[in-house]
Amino acid sequence: MAEPLPLGALACQSGDWPLAWVDGRPVGAAQWRDDVARAAAALAHQPAPAVVLRQACGYRFAVWLFAAWHAGKTVLLPGDDGNALRAALGDAPDIGDTDWRAHAPAPLAPLHDARAVVYTSGSTGAPVGVAKTLRQLDAEVALLARAFALPDDAGVVATVPPQHFYGLLFRVLWPLAARRPVVAATQPYPEALWALPDAGRFVLIASPAFLKRLPLHLDWPALAGRIAAVFSSGGPLPADAARDAAARLGVPVREVFGSTETGGIAWRADPDAPWTPLPGIEIAQDGELLRLRSPLLADDGWWTGSDRIARDGAGFRLLGRADRIVKLEEKRVSLTQVEQHLLAQPEIAAARVVALHGRRAELGAALVLSPAGLAALAADGKAALARALRARLAPQLEPLAVPRRWRLVEALPDNAMGKTTEDALRALFAAAPAYPDLLGSVRDDAGVTLTCYIDAALRHFDGHFPGAPVLPGVALLDWVVHYARRHFALPPDCLGMQQIKFQHAVQPGTTLTLRLEWQAGDGRLRFDYRGPGDIRHASGRLRFGEAAVTAAAGHAAPPARP
Repeated sequence: MAEPLPLGALACQSGDWPLAWVDGRPVGAAQWRDDVARAAAALAHQPAPAVVLRQACGYRFAVWLFAAWHAGKTVLLPGDDGNALRAALGDAPDIGDTDWRAHAPAPLAPLHDARAVVYTSGSTGAPVGVAKTLRQLDAEVALLARAFALPDDAGVVATVPPQHFYGLLFRVLWPLAARRPVVAATQPYPEALWALPDAGRFVLIASPAFLKRLPLHLDWPALAGRIAAVFSSGGPLPADAARDAAARLGVPVREVFGSTETGGIAWRADPDAPWTPLPGIEIAQDGELLRLRSPLLADDGWWTGSDRIARDGAGFRLLGRADRIVKLEEKRVSLTQVEQHLLAQPEIAAARVVALHGRRAELGAALVLSPAGLAALAADGKAALARALRARLAPQLEPLAVPRRWRLVEALPDNAMGKTTEDALRALFAAAPAYPDLLGSVRDDAGVTLTCYIDAALRHFDGHFPGAPVLPGVALLDWVVHYARRHFALPPDCLGMQQIKFQHAVQPGTTLTLRLEWQAGDGRLRFDYRGPGDIRHASGRLRFGEAAVTAAAGHAAPPARP
């Protein structure tokens, strides 16, 4: 593959080549340049010096990004749509859904200066805007091209949105500069991999969240040879998930470690191997803290971060973050240390701890149970399991550092990039949760089976009934729809119910299995709740409207033009 083209010259090139598939049809570079020139003309009279760009379609994103730069605008790239981030963006207009087609093309000259501000909340929930210059972005693209040799004939397909820094680099800027065609639609479901264009192999730009949840029942052998390479970045990818994804996709997962602030730092293709610095990245230590010097930074000085590392040959291993310290009643508590003690318990497979500041400051622990933990829960209940964990932690931690509130989950909550944020953790500890503790799910060809623990703290038990709590049937129906929408592409409206039966009351402390089967042909969703001893608690069918049934790949109807 030839050296990547300078980003500032991309919209001023001549010639044509395959650039993207938009809604399944090919679009060439000449069309893209014309669209950029028209979109730049649309922005010419926009007085704001900065514009906001959010767009799931990679093609439209690339058009507006370069159009805004050629119109002299700073481009603000929000990582999410939270209230704090909306406030940080201020009055900057959002351009992602504007139509450029009615405008005559503006003349474009090569860019020598352009700027994007990428907003990230990391794990703290506080939005931070990180400015990136054209020089830094060019350096990042050149570094990726040197580090990773990819087949010339491979296109790009991505599960990550383009406004995240990882998506911006790997699915927009690097492919554009390398003249590598991309599938424009963001692909949220693994099923989309079987609907890729018949154009050879593809490089998969994936999030850890996507790779951790590859269903067992799909026909993975049918993909053999279609995936040329897999990248993962933006958050931690568990070693078991990396190995499982490699086995299914037929190629190792190339994990890239970095941050919005630093750009790429290191990579590895073996989850048990140390991280290897990317070309041109110098690694050092300040105590245990990672220090680096990089051509991707704003200057050539040393940068010290909050990641703890241990050197391993020419590379390093990550030891966790050093900045997860909170104050509880004026005492400093390391959340990382609490999590390490929790992970040492045989009942726990994964854990994250969050500081909760209500009437009193305390810690909440979100736990994924191991098989031993699930057995203990079934035998003794959640309260007994929590008491046992607190008793074992008490000799090892300050009293304030022992979690007082517990939530059991199938998987730790994460965003599109696989990061578990403070906001997502705190949401688990609502005063009266509306949904059960989800302990596991198994997908098969016919549907999905969920395992749910019915906590006494659920809001549905309030007043129903004092002294003899019983879960209302309407809650069971709400859960059916809630979880079915997570696993199936349901139409928007529930049109009716059939053969609804509530055979046995559900009381706190029960572990239920919920079986869901979606029959898309006739719009019916079957459900069946069962408890210990295979006792049936509820069953029936819900009927949904046939309009707006979407394909798993998430493609919209093709427009007249991109």
